[in-house]
Amino acid sequence: MATTQLNARVPEELAARVRASASRAGMNIGEYVASVLEADQAAASGSPELREARARMHAAVAYRKWLADDRSEKDAMSMDEVFGD
Repeated sequence: MATTQLNARVPEELAARVRASASRAGMNIGEYVASVLEADQAAASGSPELREARARMHAAVAYRKWLADDRSEKDAMSMDEVFGD
C-alpha cells in the first residue's frame, strides 16, 4: 500500500500522551497515529452504534477544549441534551 506523510501541530501535552501510548503499544508514532485514524474512520462508516460512540467522543473532546479556552457555558446545551440521554 502506498503511504503519504501528514503533518499536524498538536499541543505538547497531547504529543506526550500519544508518544506514551505508542510506546505502550509497541509502535512508532506514525504506526500508532495511523491505527487511531483507521479506527476513527471505521467507526465513521460503521454501525449506528459505532457512529454514535464516535460522535460522543468527538463532542466530548470539543467540549473539554471549549472549557479549557474559558468559554462560557451560559445558555449552552448539555451533552445529555445533545445526545438525548
